[in-house]
Amino acid sequence: MSESALRARLAQRSGLDEDALWAPVFHAVRVSGLSWPLTADQAEEVLSGLLDSLRRVLPPPLEDGEDDRRGRYLYLSEITDHYERCDTRRILERIHRAGITPAGPAFGGEDYDPHSESGWGARPSSAADLGGKPSWAWWRAVREAGPRPYYRMPNPYVGEGSPPVDRALDLREHTGNDTAYREALLAAVREDPRQIDCWAHLGSDAFERAEADDSALSEALGFYQTAVAVAELSLPSAFHGVLAWGELANRPFHRALHGLGLTWWRLGETAKAKAVLGNSLWTNPDDNQGVRYLIGQVKPGVPWHQHAEA
Repeated sequence: MSESALRARLAQRSGLDEDALWAPVFHAVRVSGLSWPLTADQAEEVLSGLLDSLRRVLPPPLEDGEDDRRGRYLYLSEITDHYERCDTRRILERIHRAGITPAGPAFGGEDYDPHSESGWGARPSSAADLGGKPSWAWWRAVREAGPRPYYRMPNPYVGEGSPPVDRALDLREHTGNDTAYREALLAAVREDPRQIDCWAHLGSDAFERAEADDSALSEALGFYQTAVAVAELSLPSAFHGVLAWGELANRPFHRALHGLGLTWWRLGETAKAKAVLGNSLWTNPDDNQGVRYLIGQVKPGVPWHQHAEA
């Protein structure tokens, strides 16, 4: 197989533009000590290695001594080894190069207090209940952590004019054209991959299409992972804070976490699903999405069910 044929095959399998694959292909063949043309077996080995490297997660933003997982947010790269999409890693690197806008204090620098009577301080700390009843095991960790600072994510609707996600939703509402809706969302993330809500809505659309097309579930996983990974770039190292639903800028991130947890559950990846849903409850203990009704049901042997889309 020639170099150009290998690039074309890699572009087909990865979904990336062929022009962006010159350097990876050249480097992979060079370090392997092979020479052109490659045999079919050699080409397949190189392709497998390239696809693996393209999908490998970036390391979590932790400093030395911050690897204790208790009492903090678990980053996506601590939950999985690979992204579903081959372009997620490149998107994150592109945003890194352009500069990251960090999350900042919210509500005037106030702390979330789990013991406050104005919040959920009176919540029970009993063991998990199933059958549609909330699980409270996570709440003990929230109470034990005590007051934590509120944070606000950077504006997820970057750019001028109405948010691209709103324009895409309006397009679908007025035309009923789901394909045009998806294309509008994809165009928005191609132009600016920081559009977390567009990624999340792409995930939701694919999740719904999976009822008729099983392959759409892997699409949903890729979209939701990318949304979460992009949002995580703005979090401080070893994030301990609270991202309240009341801050509108935090909602796209929570929608993405919720969708990612459901998608992994639907795929049977219950440990990953539970970790993501745990992140949702840890960062938003007021639980405006009803995750507490789901997390106790996410366990091996318990299949995802449709009414879990609460």
